Amino acid sequence: MNEEGEAGLVLCPGDGDVTDPDVSWSYTGFGVFRRWLAQTEGFDLVEMCGFGGQRPWSDVSTTLKPLLDHPDDDGPLRDQP
Repeated sequence: MNEEGEAGLVLCPGDGDVTDPDVSWSYTGFGVFRRWLAQTEGFDLVEMCGFGGQRPWSDVSTTLKPLLDHPDDDGPLRDQP
């Protein structure tokens, strides 16, 4: 959390250097990024289970599923109808 009590997300490359992140977002910004990724993959994230919709994740084929089908708060996966 930052000084204002806001949480966010920092992504670092797989090289082990966490002192210089590649990207840093607020949770809102990360949500926008994930919706954009889903759109790029050919589906609307808000139609999916766990994001307000009823479409099961088994209906889509994407290597990005672990990133997209995961709650922001590190809870359990949401592939539940």
